[in-house]
Amino acid sequence: MSAIARRRGKRSVGLWLLRGLGLGVAVVGLGVFLWVSLRRIRYPLDLEWMESGMMCHALRLLLGQGIYVPPSVDFIPHLYTPLYPALLALLGKLTGDVTYLAARLLSLLSFLGALGLGAYWVRREGGSLLVALLAMAIPAVTFAETGGFYDLARADSLQLFLTVLGAVLAHTAQGRTHVTVAAGLLLTAAFFAKQTAAPLAVGIALPLLLFDRKQAVVLGAVGVLGFACGSLLLNRWSEGWFWTYVFRLHQSHPFYAQRAFVETPKTLIFIIGPSLLLCLWAGLSQAFGRLGERDSRGLWVMLWLGLCGMATSCLGFGTQWAHVNAYIPGVFFPALAIGVAAGRLLSRPSTSRPGSEAGAKLLRELLVLVLLSLSVLLPLRRLTVAQHIPSRADWSAAAQLLQRLQAMPGEVLMPFHPFYPHLVGKRTYLHRMGVWDVRGTEAGQVKHLYTALRERRFSHIIMDDKVEATWGDWPDILLYYRVSERIQGPRVLEGARTTPSLILTPSEEPPGSP
Repeated sequence: MSAIARRRGKRSVGLWLLRGLGLGVAVVGLGVFLWVSLRRIRYPLDLEWMESGMMCHALRLLLGQGIYVPPSVDFIPHLYTPLYPALLALLGKLTGDVTYLAARLLSLLSFLGALGLGAYWVRREGGSLLVALLAMAIPAVTFAETGGFYDLARADSLQLFLTVLGAVLAHTAQGRTHVTVAAGLLLTAAFFAKQTAAPLAVGIALPLLLFDRKQAVVLGAVGVLGFACGSLLLNRWSEGWFWTYVFRLHQSHPFYAQRAFVETPKTLIFIIGPSLLLCLWAGLSQAFGRLGERDSRGLWVMLWLGLCGMATSCLGFGTQWAHVNAYIPGVFFPALAIGVAAGRLLSRPSTSRPGSEAGAKLLRELLVLVLLSLSVLLPLRRLTVAQHIPSRADWSAAAQLLQRLQAMPGEVLMPFHPFYPHLVGKRTYLHRMGVWDVRGTEAGQVKHLYTALRERRFSHIIMDDKVEATWGDWPDILLYYRVSERIQGPRVLEGARTTPSLILTPSEEPPGSP
C-alpha cells in the first residue's frame, strides 16, 4: 500500500471516528432531556406552580365556563391566549377529566415535533443528519436553563411547534399559495397559544418580501385576518375581558431595558455556547463567495430567524415578572441557524490543492463538529439531572398532602396551587398569580374575595411559604383566619420555588371581640 493510500485510510478512519463521537454527543444530549421528561410526566402535582393555573383554565372550559371573566375569588385568568387550555379541555372531553399527564404529554409531543421539524429544515438546507441531531440537541440539553418548561403544563412548547411549522411551510411554499395560507393559519394559531409568537411571525414574514412579494402579502393577509377575527370573536364572547387580559394588563407591566438588551443577549450567548461562531463563520464565507454556487437564501433566512428568536427573548425577558422560559425562542431559533450554517460549511467546495483537499475537509469537519459538540457538552456539565426529577420524598409528600386535602371538610382555598383541591373532588378557586396581575389595574378589585374571607367560607386555607412577605395582598385575612399549623408540603422543581407551608383555619372569635 502506498503512503498516499495509507494517509487516506487514516483520514477516513479519523473522519468516521469523529462523526461517531458527534453522534454519541447528540444522542446523549437528546436522551438526557427525554429521560428527565419521562421520569416526571406522571407526577401527580405541580412541577411548576403555574401549571395549576393552566389546569384550572382547562377545567373551566371542560365545564363550559368562561376563562376571560371579571376577576373574582372563583377565578382570575393568566394573561395568556387560550389555545393550550382549550386543547386540554378537548382531551378532557375524551378522557373524562383534565389531567397533568395529558397536559404534559401534549407539551412533550409538541416539543419533540418542533425538534423534528428543525432537523428536517436543517437537512433540507444541506445539513447532514448528524449536524441536524447535534443542532437540535442544543435546545434539548439546555432545557433547565430555559426554565425546564418543554414538558410542563404550559403553552410554550405548543406555541413553539406551531411557530416552527408555520415557518417551515412559509419558507418552503415555493409559490404554492395554499401552503402559504396554511402557514399563515398556523402562525395565527401560534399567537393564540401564546402571544410571544407575534414578533416571531413578523420576523418569519419579512424575508418573503425580498424573495416572493406575492406570498409575503398572502401570508401577512391571512395572519392579520386570522388574528383580527379570532380576537374580535373572543372579545365579544368575553364582553371585552379577553383583550383586557391578553393585551392591556400586559402593557401595564414595567419593561426593564437593561435586563432586556444587555443581560438577556449575554445569557443567551452563554447558554448556546461556542457553536454560535458557526453562524459568523458561515455568514462571512457566504458574503465572500466561499460557499459555492448553492442558493444562499436558506442560510440568510435562517440567520435572520436566529436573530429574531433572540430579539423575541429580549423583549419577553425584559417584562416584569418574566421567567427564564422567555429564553426558549432565543435558544431554539439560533440552534436552527447553527445547524444550517454547519451544513453549509461542511458541504462547501474545496479551495485547497488536490493533494491537501482531504486534509482540509477533515480539519473543517473537525472544527464544525467540535464547536457543535461543545454546545451540547458544556450544558450537560452544568446540568444536575436529579434537581429536575421528583424524588421518593417528593412523591411521598404529594400523597400526604392529597390525603390531608381529602380529609378537610367543606371547601379549601389553595391560591398557590388551586388545582389540587379538584384532585380530591373539591372546587377550584383563584390563582395567586392572578391577584398580582390585576392588582392596581383597570381590571378592578377581586370580587367577593373580601366577603369570602369575612364570612369564613373556607374550612381551611393553605398558603405557600412566600405568602409571609405578601400578606397585604389578602385583605384582612388574618382577622378572620389564623395560622393553625406549619407543614412541609411538596416542592416544585421548576419556576418560582414555592412550597405549601401554612394551614389557616377560621378564627374562633370575630374581630374586635375582647
